[in-house]
Amino acid sequence: MTTRRDFMKVLGAASALGLIESSLLPRALAADTSLGYLAHRTAGAQGAWMLDRVDGAVPRELNGVLYRVAPGQKETFGVTLRHLFDGDAFASRYRFRDGKVDLLARFIDTPQRREELQAGEMLYREYGTRKPPTASGRGGFRPKFAPSVNLIRWDGRLLGLSEGGHPTAIDPIDLSYHSDWDFHGTLAPDVSFTAHPRFDPETGDGYAYGTLRGERLVLMVYRMQSDGRLKQLYALPQIDYFMIHDMLLTREHIILVIPPLRLDIAQMVMGQASVADALVYAEREPMRFVILRKDGTATPVTIDAPAAFVFHHGNAFEQNGRIVMDSILYPDASTLKVLHAFDREQHLPVPPNVLTRLTLDPITRAIVSRTELSTREELPRFDPRRVGVDARYLYAVSRSVDVPFVGTGVVRHDLHRAKTIDVAAGSERVYGEPVFVPHPGQTAEDRGWVLVQGYDARRDETFLEIRDAGTLGFEARVWTGQHFPLGFHGNFHETRA
Repeated sequence: MTTRRDFMKVLGAASALGLIESSLLPRALAADTSLGYLAHRTAGAQGAWMLDRVDGAVPRELNGVLYRVAPGQKETFGVTLRHLFDGDAFASRYRFRDGKVDLLARFIDTPQRREELQAGEMLYREYGTRKPPTASGRGGFRPKFAPSVNLIRWDGRLLGLSEGGHPTAIDPIDLSYHSDWDFHGTLAPDVSFTAHPRFDPETGDGYAYGTLRGERLVLMVYRMQSDGRLKQLYALPQIDYFMIHDMLLTREHIILVIPPLRLDIAQMVMGQASVADALVYAEREPMRFVILRKDGTATPVTIDAPAAFVFHHGNAFEQNGRIVMDSILYPDASTLKVLHAFDREQHLPVPPNVLTRLTLDPITRAIVSRTELSTREELPRFDPRRVGVDARYLYAVSRSVDVPFVGTGVVRHDLHRAKTIDVAAGSERVYGEPVFVPHPGQTAEDRGWVLVQGYDARRDETFLEIRDAGTLGFEARVWTGQHFPLGFHGNFHETRA
């Protein structure tokens, strides 16, 4: 039986060989309703382009660089990669200058990628795909830790983040690989680093965490200092290896939310499972909220709650001695099974996630209130100048049951007035993560733009959309002429570099 994936490979090859008209390919792709698969499949090109096909007009005041990153391919030397998170890192650099946009997009040439290209075979295991036996016998259980989750500017560098290993230092201009990065020797070789550090807008310091692996599992918490080094704040022993994807900051505290999702390391060591296969959700164990002082001086406070799963958080702030925080909570971890089968024709139904506002009391060690704000949303972002204080607006992508992995619309929540604006992507289009960019010289939260990378299946083309942050009104859609996977995260930097 020929699968959709096989059919698409045949179509792509036939188009490249000139056996069918290239103009027919987008229509054939669009006939397939799995927009999630189309939007995340292997990148169609690498290169640099001046993007002069624009619907609307790019604001001349919008100047700087938007970096985005994604797992860039879904096949490696004949091996089909099984998970949405699998694949070498593919980075994009959109540069805005005086109403013009240019783009550089390429695979990050890490040593692991170069080694596999030279060998002509898969040598490393991916997050959800084990390395198959090969004639050469090379490789084994070595992880790749591709920097494909997030890109941040820090200490004069562009850092690609994987959360499984160390960051990757990347040239911010040409996106070439520089080195693995250990923060001037302050991140130990056996400690991982989060893909979601958070930054204090008042001090400029960052906060991050990782897991010390070895005979003991220890959750390490750091402050990222202005000299580029890490200062250890906490070393928290753990009974198991738990998945923690994101964190929150207030003016005084760090909040880590630990779902009861364990990694069965024995299965991995024995070669019986990938990381994704070895994750076990313990539904009878609590979700833990760990509250830490940012100065590292106090004993951690832990609050237990009923089991739930979480990828991403919004903002958090302190109010009358309590902590108010926004998280996108899943009732269980069934969404992980869908991510592990992103290219299949059918997907198991999963319960909707819920954007939830929680109020924590560190004194009584209790959750004192819980408000459900909306459902079926992901990838929340807000004005980064409001980290740790009461942020009025939250942006996210809306999702539907029928289109996994991607946004069918962009949502703007007014958290003060309980009002929501939802703009649909449109027929055969989907969105990735919305990134808020403040208007230069303006301090109001609704003065700026929301940048959203998207995919149009009818044209088989990636685009970048610019919307007014206050109304989500359309301002511009910049067409790339290429197809790139949407990926997960990115950040804007106000620079004319």
